Amino acid sequence: MESILCVNIPVQMISCTDTNGKITPIRFRFRDRNGELITVTIDKVLSEDQSRNQVGINFSCSAILYGRRKTFTLWYSYFAHEWHLSRLCA
Repeated sequence: MESILCVNIPVQMISCTDTNGKITPIRFRFRDRNGELITVTIDKVLSEDQSRNQVGINFSCSAILYGRRKTFTLWYSYFAHEWHLSRLCA
């Protein structure tokens, strides 16, 4: 498997926001180095960490990617309303 991910990749996200404003990421997609559109369905949100100055929130998640379970971090910016894949672990 080629290493296709770097830090801070912009992603298209499908998320759910409840009536209290709690955000839950569900599925996202991004373009790999070859330009292929990759869709990832999030199996589990492991933790949430809101930044101290409340500019965004980090979600530690797990999913199957290229046939292997991966743990990764998604970042949502409150100000820019943007999602990024910020870290991927083997």
